[in-house]
Amino acid sequence: MIVPRLNRVGRALPPAWQRAVVRRAQGLDLGALASDLLLDYPRDSRGFDPVATKRWLFLVERLAGRYFRATTLGAEHIPPGRALIVACHSGVVPWDAMLLVAEIYRLTGRFSWNAGHAFWGRSAALKNLLVPTGMVLGGRDEFEELLRRDEICTIFADGGEGNRRAYYLEGDRYTVKPQKGFAPGCGGYVKAALRTRSPVVPVAIVGTEEIHYCLGDIPQLAEALGVPFFPLIASVFPLPARVYLRFGEAIWLDAPPEAADDQAVVDRLNEGVRRTLQALIDDTLRRRHGIYWSTYDARDGSGLRTRTAPDGVGRFRGPTPETPGRAAAA
Repeated sequence: MIVPRLNRVGRALPPAWQRAVVRRAQGLDLGALASDLLLDYPRDSRGFDPVATKRWLFLVERLAGRYFRATTLGAEHIPPGRALIVACHSGVVPWDAMLLVAEIYRLTGRFSWNAGHAFWGRSAALKNLLVPTGMVLGGRDEFEELLRRDEICTIFADGGEGNRRAYYLEGDRYTVKPQKGFAPGCGGYVKAALRTRSPVVPVAIVGTEEIHYCLGDIPQLAEALGVPFFPLIASVFPLPARVYLRFGEAIWLDAPPEAADDQAVVDRLNEGVRRTLQALIDDTLRRRHGIYWSTYDARDGSGLRTRTAPDGVGRFRGPTPETPGRAAAA
């Protein structure tokens, strides 16, 4: 966890003011940004820039967060120490990723480190822009090192495949498919959680699929342009769908660290997480009434089921049942 210290100007303030400045810096508003003028942050070998990141998250929260009226539920499920937050992309533009990292900082005062698609590392300009704000392009070892340092790490395990789902296909809409990181034989995030003994926190993000309405993609054009996909969308302008981010209870994978080398165990645990995330998304959709002027039914009684892997080594131990959190934003 990154802890700032008062700089020379800050240390000249009265003691009570000094404590107030340090506390104020943990927010995500103009007062927090002003406090950074009196603070120094420790250097990071990865080039992470806390001040620039806070300014970026401030813009995301003030512009995108308010435009989409981002509503967070279950934030109390984010552990105080290390955590691997797992989500599934939905929509075309990664509004979900931007809103997620901004909400994590706004609610916890902690920076999150985010696994980035290899595409973002192809351009030196993009890499120099994204790495200082917490994107991890260095692979599994760097991600695991961050977890061992008790950091919060986020990953969209579907690798962006959710961004190309056709909205008009009911089987595609808000569906966590067993592909990319969720596919059998994969599950890299499960291996990282096992090796570092980190809890997995699923988060359902609902609303982003109605921002642009993806109708499909043109793979031939994407290949010609060298991009992951080229979407066909109903609206170039982002429509003001209300976005819900709902954290589920932390999942402790019931297997020793060495089970990360047993793909059969990893596959069982991976399927358990995928099903739990799907159940969380389905329940959030059921509770959402409307899209652009939506309301949310936060009453308990949903009876979310625990998804378990077959008996044997590496059983999946998940929430039983999940209790919805409070809406942190109206």
